[in-house]
Amino acid sequence: MAATTLSLLPRSTEAQVDPAAFGDVQATPKGAIGLGLVGAELGLIIPSVSGLNEVWALTVFPVVGAAGGALAGYFALDKPGREKGSVAVLVVGIAGVLPAVLVTVKGVRKERQERWEPTPQIQIRSEKEQQAFELAEAGSGLMRRTRSGVRASMPDVSVSLRTPETDETLRLGGLRQRREVRLSLFSGVF
Repeated sequence: MAATTLSLLPRSTEAQVDPAAFGDVQATPKGAIGLGLVGAELGLIIPSVSGLNEVWALTVFPVVGAAGGALAGYFALDKPGREKGSVAVLVVGIAGVLPAVLVTVKGVRKERQERWEPTPQIQIRSEKEQQAFELAEAGSGLMRRTRSGVRASMPDVSVSLRTPETDETLRLGGLRQRREVRLSLFSGVF
């Protein structure tokens, strides 16, 4: 569809492009946006890594960091005559969004998990007992994700007979039995 549309457009026989237009880059507001993103990312990462995982900290610090970064980006990179580096700062700011969110989520999750996760009541004495405990904790799948890695083990197989009691089977005057076999393939601790 795009090729058809482009082929129907009228074409000029002579391309009129000003070579000087390619060398002139307008910086505004690339520097302000880029450093604003970097400031917001630092406002997320620093509190979560330092253990300050309260809601107010994870909202106030990124906003303050974004405002400070945007002001610094405007005065350092977007003023006329200072266009160098604004595109690079914008690229760095955009590229850092996902790692900043992942580091923050990991820091918050780890801290909350340590605070709320119950400690096991079983006293483990040997490495073999530790492995058996982790395997049992990970569930009944063929492939089990334990706290120390992925392990393969004998899967849980269950067989059951079910008799559906729907109006249709009762109207027909007979009960049908259905056999069901379940095999657990994946389980684990996440």
